[in-house]
Amino acid sequence: MSGHPSAAGLFSAAETYLDTASYGLPPEPAVQASARALRQWQTGTGSWPVDWDPLGEDCRRLLASLAGARTADVALVPAVSVGVAIVASMLRPGDEILVADDEFASVLLPLVVAEAERGARIRRVPFDELVGEISDETALVAVSHVRSNGGGRIDLAALSERARATGTAVLLDATHSAGVLGVDAERHDLDFVVAAGYKHLLCPRGVGFLAVAERWRERVLPRCASWRAQADPYGGYFGGDLGKLAPDAARYDVSLAWFAWVGARESLAFLDGVPTAEREAWCVGLADALAERLEIAPTGSSVLGVPVRGTRDEIAATLREAGIRMTCADGSVRVSFHLYNDHDDVARASAVLAPLRDPHRSA
Repeated sequence: MSGHPSAAGLFSAAETYLDTASYGLPPEPAVQASARALRQWQTGTGSWPVDWDPLGEDCRRLLASLAGARTADVALVPAVSVGVAIVASMLRPGDEILVADDEFASVLLPLVVAEAERGARIRRVPFDELVGEISDETALVAVSHVRSNGGGRIDLAALSERARATGTAVLLDATHSAGVLGVDAERHDLDFVVAAGYKHLLCPRGVGFLAVAERWRERVLPRCASWRAQADPYGGYFGGDLGKLAPDAARYDVSLAWFAWVGARESLAFLDGVPTAEREAWCVGLADALAERLEIAPTGSSVLGVPVRGTRDEIAATLREAGIRMTCADGSVRVSFHLYNDHDDVARASAVLAPLRDPHRSA
């Protein structure tokens, strides 16, 4: 693979890989670091409080940088649903939660639980109408920055402006943007940002983050509090009370899956070493180039949904024969680019998808 100059020699896909929205590929240093940690585990030579667990603090700093958040606002969590469930602790009876009517389940379902458990109420609207539907009655708006189903992108400036005008809290899922796009959580005054790391952040599965603005820390409960959430996590593992918890967003930490976070540090360091504007221009530029070739509307993200003819099995067989990895469903293909891709990949994708494209449907 070639890709962006920063990716030279770091990635080893066996075929044309255009499926980062399913899982991102790790750079070689992440693979090597994970292998060393697994060997330490195998031989009993690793010290978890020295070799593995503390690397979470490096990840916290790097995640904050990639999300445009303060390090003190970032909690380490294993999955989006965990972060959303923590945020849902702030909801009260009658609070309106506004979501897109086809929001990703890991964002939606913890809020459905809050509806049943806490008496909040969910209102669902079309994604394209969501910002305009925020009202003075909306307590929380939960939305994906970039949608996994087609790559549509929310306007963060418009979202933030409308939310501030109505006193609405914003929960942004940055799973399909962080690592590629600028999230700028602090600049946009976002209340909560959550993301899984195994896609565009190129981390092992089991890595994620939740950013919580300081103004919410008294109201958002540390529902998953454990020894890792203490102000001094290595200072004692027994007894205690909420007074022992970290004063910042580390109070929402969930115990780390060590080997995943060892690899994550290297992936995040790689991404943080490439300026945000370069990451966005490269990855979105490739998606835009493919959209132009296929004569479909660009999404403004690195993810593109392409309407095609055929069943999932038929489409999958065509992609396998061409040696290209994408996500396919009945009548559509999802293409997603990253720094390890280049314009040769765009040309290969176009050659395969152009004959399949259905000009009478949108993604």
